[in-house]
Amino acid sequence: MSSRKEPSRSRWENIDWESPDLSSTPTVVNATLNSLTNEFEVSKPKTPSRSKFDFGSNNNSNGWIHDAERGWDSSPNVPEKSWDPCYKPVQDLNAGQQQHKFSSGETAVFRLNMDMDDTPVFSKVVDYTAFRNQDIIPDYDDIITAEELKDPEVWENRNFRTPFPDIPINRIKTPYDNADQYLYTHFELMRQDFLIPLQKAVKAYKEVYNYTKTKDDQGLAMETASNQQPYRLYEHVRLNAIVFGSRQPLYRISFRLPYYCRVNWPQSKRLMPGTLVLLSKDHFDKDLKIATIVERGDEPMRGANRFEYLLDLYLERDNENQPFGFGDPTMINDDTYVMIEATDGYFEAYRHVLNVFQRIKPTELPFKQYLVDLSNEVMLPHYAARKGTYDINVHKRVRGRERWNVDINREWPVYNTGMDKTQMDALKTILSHNLSIVQGPPGTGKTYVGTYAMQVLLNNFDFSLGPIVCICQTNHALDQFLEHIYKFDEKIVRVGGRSKSELLKDNTLYELKKIHERPRGLGRMYRSRDELGKEIRKALIELYEEPCVSIDFITSTKALNPRQIESLKRISERNKNRPKQSAANTFINDDSDSDDDWEISSIEPVTKKAPIKNTRGNPAPAAKSRNKGVNNSWAGGNPNRVEPVKEKKTNPVEVWLADAIDFIDDTGMMSTIAEEMKQTLLEKEKGLIFDDDPDDRDLIEEEELKEVTQEFRGDDDSRAFKNPFIQIGKAYKKQNEPGPGEGPERKVVNYQKIRTATDFEPQKFNFFDDSGDDGFSEEENNKYSLERWTKENDVSMWPLPVRLKAHKIWVDQRNAMLEQKMNMLMKRYVELSNEIRKTTANFEAKICREHRVVGMTSTAAAKYHDLLEEMRPRVMVVEEAAEMLESHIISAVTRSLEHLILIGDHQQLRPSTAVHALAENHALGVSLFERLVKNDFPFTRLSHQRRMRPEIRTMINPIYIDPPLKDHPDVLTYPPIKGMEQSLFFLAHTEDETHLSDSASKVNEHEAKMAAKLSVYLLLQGYRTEDITIITMYAGQKSLIKKALREERRAYTDPEPIQVSSVDGFQGEENKIIILSLVRSNANGQIGFLKVVNRVCVSLSRAKYGFYILGNASLLCEKSDLWNEIIGNLENQSTKMIGTKLPLKCKKHNVITEVQWPVDFTEVEEGGCTRTCGEFLPCGHKV
Repeated sequence: MSSRKEPSRSRWENIDWESPDLSSTPTVVNATLNSLTNEFEVSKPKTPSRSKFDFGSNNNSNGWIHDAERGWDSSPNVPEKSWDPCYKPVQDLNAGQQQHKFSSGETAVFRLNMDMDDTPVFSKVVDYTAFRNQDIIPDYDDIITAEELKDPEVWENRNFRTPFPDIPINRIKTPYDNADQYLYTHFELMRQDFLIPLQKAVKAYKEVYNYTKTKDDQGLAMETASNQQPYRLYEHVRLNAIVFGSRQPLYRISFRLPYYCRVNWPQSKRLMPGTLVLLSKDHFDKDLKIATIVERGDEPMRGANRFEYLLDLYLERDNENQPFGFGDPTMINDDTYVMIEATDGYFEAYRHVLNVFQRIKPTELPFKQYLVDLSNEVMLPHYAARKGTYDINVHKRVRGRERWNVDINREWPVYNTGMDKTQMDALKTILSHNLSIVQGPPGTGKTYVGTYAMQVLLNNFDFSLGPIVCICQTNHALDQFLEHIYKFDEKIVRVGGRSKSELLKDNTLYELKKIHERPRGLGRMYRSRDELGKEIRKALIELYEEPCVSIDFITSTKALNPRQIESLKRISERNKNRPKQSAANTFINDDSDSDDDWEISSIEPVTKKAPIKNTRGNPAPAAKSRNKGVNNSWAGGNPNRVEPVKEKKTNPVEVWLADAIDFIDDTGMMSTIAEEMKQTLLEKEKGLIFDDDPDDRDLIEEEELKEVTQEFRGDDDSRAFKNPFIQIGKAYKKQNEPGPGEGPERKVVNYQKIRTATDFEPQKFNFFDDSGDDGFSEEENNKYSLERWTKENDVSMWPLPVRLKAHKIWVDQRNAMLEQKMNMLMKRYVELSNEIRKTTANFEAKICREHRVVGMTSTAAAKYHDLLEEMRPRVMVVEEAAEMLESHIISAVTRSLEHLILIGDHQQLRPSTAVHALAENHALGVSLFERLVKNDFPFTRLSHQRRMRPEIRTMINPIYIDPPLKDHPDVLTYPPIKGMEQSLFFLAHTEDETHLSDSASKVNEHEAKMAAKLSVYLLLQGYRTEDITIITMYAGQKSLIKKALREERRAYTDPEPIQVSSVDGFQGEENKIIILSLVRSNANGQIGFLKVVNRVCVSLSRAKYGFYILGNASLLCEKSDLWNEIIGNLENQSTKMIGTKLPLKCKKHNVITEVQWPVDFTEVEEGGCTRTCGEFLPCGHKV
């Protein structure tokens, strides 16, 4: 049966099927359903020239992926092919054969797929502005109930090339729709890059915890199973103190390491300042607290026993239902937490970038036409357009100096600048493009061109241009760049971590602030903040040292009626004449005896002496203190003055609850003997079960750790653990001086100390349980009902259980008010610290504006973005821009910026990310530098390399093809390597790789020993240790090579100082001789990092004079086209540069010795050969 009635067909006859406007007209067809075969017969009422109908599915839930991927590696104008499982007979409705099919009047038949889900699918509408109000600190839903944890099977079945759902993809070859979409994309990618490792850490921890539930010793099983997981575990975490930090109030916590851990703290990534940690007291079931590590120290402080460590952290997000709080003054609740940190991602690197992104307004995004719209129409910098002409002669301005004038809008005359043509082109690009890009392959002098351009700008403009901001990825690179500038202009400010450069030590912002007057009002703000700290301390003392509420509190809250309050006061009056007990309840202390019979602290009792003369010659007043046994000489700072002790007012409530008062001394609750024995046993087992080598995932260079710590602290000069603090929880120590007749112990109310009930079962009693089961029978419950006894006006008649019930309600209310007050004070403390930071930023900006150049790292640029905005720079230079994430550069630019200069090489190292899948599948690893170059943005590439001898340069020829790299004449004059037949050689082998301590990092012992032996041989040729560098792509191999170098130490030759570096860490560096250990050699055909072109490029381009490679050549040729070409080029050289034996050449006899194994170096132990030299040593012996 036809799906349309016949009269409507006349309307169809009038449709112009040939009309080009048909796309805007609804497509109309005849469709007849055959219910027996579930087939549709579809035909057109009139012969068309082209089919316009579409049976494409509307349920394309993956459409967002295709939209985002389109244009990444293809043209933005290529139409997508629609995916339609129902539409199989017709592959392309636009094909000529289909047009012929319908023009002949035939009917197309389509089978109805009854198995398809007819549930409507809704496309998610993204609000690209919502990220501005999003919390940067994740919450419970973000981490524990994330999509990955809700449906783990779906995530586990994902292909490694499949993008994550609902996470945007960086557009590489297509423009963004608007600035909000651009900012949202990079914000969300950065946020997910630190969030996904946290999700994986919690997921892995919960899996391990559930797995170990059935084990006999769950704690031991938990610790063992946690080894080599995507998290680091810390146990027995407890509150220790409130610390009044320089930026915010902090918590000091105590923690213990799992017994399998051996941590070399000065070289450990564990708990670095700025790291985000997760805490929970129910193993992340309901409870989650998020904190940032603020102070760890070179090595954490030790706690109450030898197993405990201490560190300071800032609580970023609390659990409102189970708050972190301020410890339990009663010592009944022993809140113990587990704490984990993800092994990937460093939160401090993300926090400031995300904060800046939230503050960027879409209308104020600098260079929007390039970043968002991908425009290639580059313009002149605004300030340069007004000047027009530059003098590019950078030599010192002296009389008779020649001016090299150029018009940046026209062709430049040729001057003797000493630069090649591409370097001059790069200089012109830098000066004439408001967004300048210069690509500098290895050794081509991109830093030289960058500093030359800066010198031109500084010479042609005065302070009206404002400070030029220089940004580098690392502190080392920044120091090098600023040292080049310092040679021609000393007006430099170095912002951020302390510089290791002797040349710049007086130019750090920290040092410059010392010689400038502090801004007015700053001291007042510091004093106000100190007062807040005192208020917090006062509230804590009340919380811990006043276990009973006061009469005033009961009156203000109307907890008792006036008659009951009067009866409570009478109890206190009656108690005055009773003898007082000491805190230890060991003796009776009366007025005549005072405190002489017992000792407070370790200070000996003071004996009576003659009056002491003061500085003016007058006798000091005699001490009238009744507490004669206590030496109070340090209480007021004057050892000759003893303050009289004031009579402490008795609290009637304390008298009322006297039978339930207990005392706790400053030592707190110590560990049990069983616990100590267990921990001692585990301590002894360390090193017996596991290797001494720490997991190399946790290792970091000691200098790098210091840089990270300094970068986090900034200019704050406070030393580790030197901030004032007050202890809490079990670590609390009594702050107030003991009153008359009191000991040093602290009072607590023991709510379980009930002795009046004959059938009371203490093990069932818990006042903190809301279930109502308080250990009493029903009869006893009626007897001790609080509701019943509140009708009794004489509170002295109340039984102790009733008194405790009533007081528990009152004290909880008071403590809640105190904690609320402290939380408000701590919030105000943070606000005041932010005001101090804002005032300081204005002060620092004023200093920076008085200088010509300001340098900082990319992390510092985001962290001190408020300083950058106050500086109002117009020019910014970014070195190694291709190694920086695009978001890092965008977070550094300011509204005032007119000129952005990017210098780097996207064919070397790319930006590093915590989540590899985001780098690969979401293009997070593509830098702004690379994205613009791929979109044909105007840029200049330098062509002449000045680093490597020509044969070494041929190694990277397959990478730099169009145009190829050329050699500067200087590299043709490099000397050959002494003691070697070849200055370039690939020593091939097939020795297998292994692991270290079950680590994921790979090592190759054969290569480590060969590298160490070769290093010693080169030292014997007269080279210095600083002339040689050994590089590798694996951290484990780096440790193994250092160990091999230590084993090669001799009385006259010590190779240990030779630098051993990762490839990434040696980016931008060079040396005379490089030894490269490739490590990978296995039967599985895995080559890991060696297939990453960017890393290969860096590793092959660091050597100047000599380059020696150790690796499995056959495996590389088989698994990598790039390596196949590189090795093929070596094989085609006129001289032998690859083989299984390395030829050594005695410079005295020209004897060749070939070495294949480490033991072969015994033939050249003295650095020559086995023949005698016939020369005399200084001692007279002949050799």
